[in-house]
Amino acid sequence: MRKALALLRRIELYTAITLLGVIVAIVLAGTIGRYGGHPVIWSDEVAQALFVWLAMLSADLTLQRSGHFRINALIGLLPETPRFLLDLAIKLIIAALLVVLVYYGVILAKVFNPRPLPMTGVPSSYAGAALPIAYGLMLITAVEQIIDHIRHKGTVEPDVLDVM
Repeated sequence: MRKALALLRRIELYTAITLLGVIVAIVLAGTIGRYGGHPVIWSDEVAQALFVWLAMLSADLTLQRSGHFRINALIGLLPETPRFLLDLAIKLIIAALLVVLVYYGVILAKVFNPRPLPMTGVPSSYAGAALPIAYGLMLITAVEQIIDHIRHKGTVEPDVLDVM
């Protein structure tokens, strides 16, 4: 299971890196084309659709590293057991929220399906599919973090807290 998860994480990371490079290339081509008198009319539309994917994948990559903003001042004042339980409760609430977001993300992608993007004619659901897929990846991350939290009794390596 760990190997499959590690492979998924690598695919996710390299996909995000590739998307960033493709977005930069498309925006650059569109800009050069516009100034050269030969605009690439689909460049903005495709870059925006790919940016949705990049943003959503990046949200999970950040969650994997516990890099989302949080204030530890109050949690740090609690004794060990209440701190463990509060942190576990927060992780469980995040997982429950992600289940809801996956559900509504699928509904939203279905709503987008009949609507094509104006310049390319590609269904909007291709961009909209980023939401339920990324929320699903984030749910996997949240479940992994819950299991690790329970296994290690809430202890966290110091480098995880110093992400930024």
